[in-house]
Amino acid sequence: MIHWLTQSHDVVPQTAVHGHPLCFLSDSEADRLATLPSETQRRDWLLGRWTAKRLLQTVIWETNGTTVPLDLITLRNVASGMPTIESQLPLVNGQFSLSFSQANGQVLVTAVAKPNWPIGAQIDPIQPRSQKCIDAYFTEKELALMHQIENTEQDLLVTAVCSAKTAVRKALKLEPSVDLKAISCLIDPAKRASDTWVPFKIRYDNNRLRQPAPHLSGWWRTMDQFVLTLVIKQ
Repeated sequence: MIHWLTQSHDVVPQTAVHGHPLCFLSDSEADRLATLPSETQRRDWLLGRWTAKRLLQTVIWETNGTTVPLDLITLRNVASGMPTIESQLPLVNGQFSLSFSQANGQVLVTAVAKPNWPIGAQIDPIQPRSQKCIDAYFTEKELALMHQIENTEQDLLVTAVCSAKTAVRKALKLEPSVDLKAISCLIDPAKRASDTWVPFKIRYDNNRLRQPAPHLSGWWRTMDQFVLTLVIKQ
């Protein structure tokens, strides 16, 4: 089961925003916060930690029947950019997989109760992208689907495909420089997402990807002026 949560800046405890003691951060996270140079960076970083920890707390309760204090959960980013979960509690430390994404003051977090499990989440504002960008990153199959829709819907579908590709890259722990034409995210334009999750297909070009990849399932939806995408190994 995939657990997910979206939140915005206004849900972060005001004690965090104004620099008072941060009861939901571990000691190492508090040290990390102190190194961030700007108020914007601190607010965004706190939003990600707060949202991820609240979701993890819920998942841990549903899995183990235990409420874990938030300051006993530490989130760290490893070299791949994916967060790892550390804790002095064995029922938490390394036992869950997590992915999160932030854009324009919104954060999307997903969690699954399996360690080291391929999972990716992405949130992006719906906005136009240049034809040069589309030609550079879209596969022939993705372009064919895009040509089936009206111009008024193009920004939505293009954003959804870009978001889905990023979610797949996260799940596979690929570098940001990976050739995105190695990944096809086939979103059916006839099944326009709304406030419900709609599945999409994921295909690989093995010649471009140059590494084995697991079968991933993907879903997408809209939320206000954002596109949300989730992918996970089945």
